[in-house]
This record gives sequence, structure tokens and C-alpha cells, in this order.
Amino acid sequence: MNKPKVNPFQERKAKGKVKQEPKVVDDKLEVFIERFGQSQLDEWKHLYGNRQLIYLKIDNFLAVLRPPTAEDLGEYLMSVGTVGMSKAVLMIVENLWLDGDYELIEDEDNFLFVFLQVNNFLEGKKGEFFRA
Repeated sequence: MNKPKVNPFQERKAKGKVKQEPKVVDDKLEVFIERFGQSQLDEWKHLYGNRQLIYLKIDNFLAVLRPPTAEDLGEYLMSVGTVGMSKAVLMIVENLWLDGDYELIEDEDNFLFVFLQVNNFLEGKKGEFFRA
């Protein structure tokens, strides 16, 4: 497990530069099995009620996140209104983070990828309802 010298979730700041959008590569589970091991992935999945884990991959950087709970989603939605979308996504990623490369958080371009993926995932959890 990669241990940063400082907490990248607390030290993360926009660097003001925007490079070309990072190339997203094939996200097959095999690279995660090679890195973290099937038994570790199974253990995490079992630990969270056999719910699906979230796998992030950009270039050679990988991360595994646990599935969010209703409490996580509530905190995220409240944070969006108080601290803004970027910090809310950063806070939920920190809460869900199981293991991975902190370069996904520290590098601005990589974080944009994480930001969009996590936001899309969370937005996809919203249901539809109406009154008739």
C-alpha cells in the first residue's frame, strides 16, 4: 500500500494548469487483481456486504473505492451546497478510498478524471419519482 508523506486529500490544491485530457485506458479487472490480489478484492467486497466495489484506472494509476452508503451520499449532497462540488467529491473519495495510487488525487488532470467518474457514479444513484 502506498503511504504518502502528507495526506493528499488535505494537501490537494488546484495547480492552475490544465493539460490535455488524460488518456483513459481499458479498465479490465485483471490489472486490479494483479495489483491488489483477488483475495484482497474479495475481502473488501465481503466487508461491504458483497456490494460492488468502484474501480478507477487512468493510465497506470489505479484505485479501489468501497461502495457508498446512504450516509456517505447524504454528506456528499450537503457538502456540495456548503463547500462546493470539487471539495465534496474530494471528501467522498477520501471516505470511500480503500487503496490505490495517490497520484490520482495529487495530479490535477488525474483528479479531473476521478472527479467526473465519482460524480457520474453518484449522480447515477439518484432515482426518479413523480406525483400524479
